[in-house]
Amino acid sequence: MNFLIIYGAENSAQKDSLADFLAENKISSSAFLLSENSPVLLDAVPSKLDGITHCAILDKNSLGKNFSFTLGFALGQGICVYALKTGAIKNSEGFKNLCRFDSFEEFDSFIRENIGKIVAEDVRRRAWKKLFDSGNPFTPDSLAIHVEKDNREIVRTYIDAGMSLNERTSLGTPMLNVAIRAEQVDEVKWILEHEIDLDAVSRDRGYSALMDCVWKKNLELAKILVEKGVNLDFTSTDGQSALVLAVGEGNAKMVELLAQAGANPDNADALGMSAYAYAKLFKRDDLVQILEKYRHEK
Repeated sequence: MNFLIIYGAENSAQKDSLADFLAENKISSSAFLLSENSPVLLDAVPSKLDGITHCAILDKNSLGKNFSFTLGFALGQGICVYALKTGAIKNSEGFKNLCRFDSFEEFDSFIRENIGKIVAEDVRRRAWKKLFDSGNPFTPDSLAIHVEKDNREIVRTYIDAGMSLNERTSLGTPMLNVAIRAEQVDEVKWILEHEIDLDAVSRDRGYSALMDCVWKKNLELAKILVEKGVNLDFTSTDGQSALVLAVGEGNAKMVELLAQAGANPDNADALGMSAYAYAKLFKRDDLVQILEKYRHEK
């Protein structure tokens, strides 16, 4: 984010105040002094606009005879312009990136109250451009591709551009499940640092993130979700819990992890069978012994 402050000699104190405020917020700025004896040349201000994202015009009186060209050039470059109202500004309608103010005090109050939103919008705009320039469509399916590959920088760019990690693919798979199915441990840990729905159910398999850990037989990822406080007794669309799935897989370590963490061995599925009942049905004495320790009904 980079400001250009255009000002007249009588606006020097206002320029300094604005520059100091921007510096306090870690925003870089440069200044261009207008003069009665040095009107704006066609190549003067435009040459200063390279790399500029925002322009503040503080001078009402000595803008020079070429001001309209300068204003149009800045707006045409997509630069957000904040300006005090003048004859030229009053006639500049239809530009969404032009904000007009009756006085410096009004502008100063606005910028101080909205600097957080202004910075956030600049981040979003830059991220959009970065995705566009790199050929990455702004779609959940495209985001999922980079989640699968743990392309962290690109995933961050999608988030900066306004996409949520709670988005789903066209098949209905949440991004957390995408990362788990790809067994991207670091990506899963990073995703869990954000506000995420731990128990979102994928529409393709009907599984929660924890169930996908069981399906992938990935104990490490299951431990991570357990530590995050995932719902251990959450049931899939077919009525089964992660613990029932673990028994069905015959995964003793996963069964121990889930039961020890608090998953109920006696919760019945849609068929009326519990994890404990399945362990007995499958004659898995090792699983029966594990679940015996954690049964709520004995």
